[in-house]
Order: sequence, then C-alpha cells, then structure tokens
Amino acid sequence: MDDVTDDVTDSVPGAWAGSLSKPKQRRKVAPVVRMGWKVLLVAIGLSAVGLGFFRFVDAFEASGAYRSAPACGSAEAGDVVECVRTESGQVTKKSSSSSDDSVTYLLTISRETAPSGEYDVGGAFYRDVEVGTTVDLKIWKDDVVWVSYHGHQAEQRNMPWWSVFEVALLIGAGTTLLAYRVASADLRAWGWPLLVAVPTAVATGTGCVLLIAYQWPFAVTLTLAIVSWLIAVVIAATAVSEL
Repeated sequence: MDDVTDDVTDSVPGAWAGSLSKPKQRRKVAPVVRMGWKVLLVAIGLSAVGLGFFRFVDAFEASGAYRSAPACGSAEAGDVVECVRTESGQVTKKSSSSSDDSVTYLLTISRETAPSGEYDVGGAFYRDVEVGTTVDLKIWKDDVVWVSYHGHQAEQRNMPWWSVFEVALLIGAGTTLLAYRVASADLRAWGWPLLVAVPTAVATGTGCVLLIAYQWPFAVTLTLAIVSWLIAVVIAATAVSEL
C-alpha cells in the first residue's frame, strides 16, 4: 500500500506543489518590491531637484526684476505698484579693505526714507566723493539697487539667502538620491549619503549665488545650471560606486 502511495505521489506532478510554490512566489515578489523602492527613490529625487530648480528660477527672476522695471512716475509705469523709485542720499562715511590683490571700497550712505546702509562701489567712484556728498539712489522694494554720482554707477546686488539655502538643500538631497540609485548603492548606511549630499549642497549654493549675482540672460543661466547639475550627478554617482 505504501508503494502505491509513493507511486501515486511521484506520478502526480502537483502533489507537493502547494508547499513548494510559496517560496517561489516570495522570490518573485522581492525583486518587484525592490524595483518599486528604487522607482520611488528616483521619483522623490527628481521631484526634489525639480522643486529646487523652480525655486532657483523664482529667486533669479526676483533678484533681477528691477532691471526691467519702469521708473516710478513715468508714463511706462502708469499705475504699476512695483517700480523703481529715485531718492537722494548723503555719504556719511568712507572705508576700504584689502584682500589679496583686491580692494573693496565702501560708502556709508544715509537715506531719506530708511536707515543708513553700507554700499560697495568702484575705486573711481570712491575717490570722487567725500563725506557729505549727495548721491542718487534707485530703490526697488525698499532696497537700494543702484548708487550713482556724476557718471559713476554702482549696482547693489541683494542676495536672497533663504532661497539659496532652499535650492541647495533640495538639489543636494535630490541629487544624492539619484546618484545612489544610478550607482545601485545601499542607502541604509546613511553616513555615506551625507558625505555626498553636503558637498553637493555647498557646490549648488555657491553656483546659485554666482548665477543670481551675475544675472546673465535667462537662457544662458538655466543652461549653465542644468549642465552643472548633470555633471554633479555623474561625479556623485562615480564617487558612490567607489565607496
């Protein structure tokens, strides 16, 4: 009887299929879960980078908006609230400082409608004014954006530091996630991602400051930003793969 049972069991292919099929199903599910996890991380990384670029564009346009804004009181301005206002200021102090081969010239100027401020000017501008000299100021949203006097002009770049911090944080974190997915590295050792994220964020913040400060044409600025980011992804992925 036992022999018959053994024969029947051996001859029926699915006799033990129920117990044997479960491990096979678990082996099939695991790669799907891992793939889903990778896709999720890539999506999060791309979303963070995309939001970072969006915040960068906003900061870039806001920082240079005064260049194309109309002068208050002009026919072009009409009833526009955001316009460039002109007022007078008086030099109350002159100072300079040297660093390596460069010299920074600063003028402390009192304003008609706001507290005094310190403004960076060129050497010729600095030499042609004295304490008590009246200069012309262009004001955009209560910030001095231009200082001028007898043909001298000094543009004052007001950096949106909080926006720069946001951009650096978002792009640094997003780039790190993408780099680890590209290199197929293990994200569970969180010490290594931090070693990639921190220098990436610092480089991003530095580049952001330079691009906002120089205010090149938007197409040039955005192209440089995207190319620099792609290079950063490649460098980060290469570094991660060698960890």
